[in-house]
Amino acid sequence: MKHNKIIDVVATIVLAVGFFLAFLPHAFHTAIGLSEKTAHIKHVITGMSLVVIALAALIYNNNALKIK
Repeated sequence: MKHNKIIDVVATIVLAVGFFLAFLPHAFHTAIGLSEKTAHIKHVITGMSLVVIALAALIYNNNALKIK
C-alpha cells in the first residue's frame, strides 16, 4: 500500500479524540454534549476503541511492522 498523508491526518485526529474520551473525567464528557445518562465506562471504552483503531491505521499506512 502507498503511504497516504490523508490517512495519517485522519488517524491522528481520531487518536486525539480517542485519548480525550478515554482520559477526561465524566463531568467533562457531559459538558461537551455527550449523554449524561451514559456511564463513564462507556465513554472510556469508546475512547480506547478509537485509540486502537487509529493506531492500527497508522501502523498499517506507514508499514511500521514491515521487516527491512
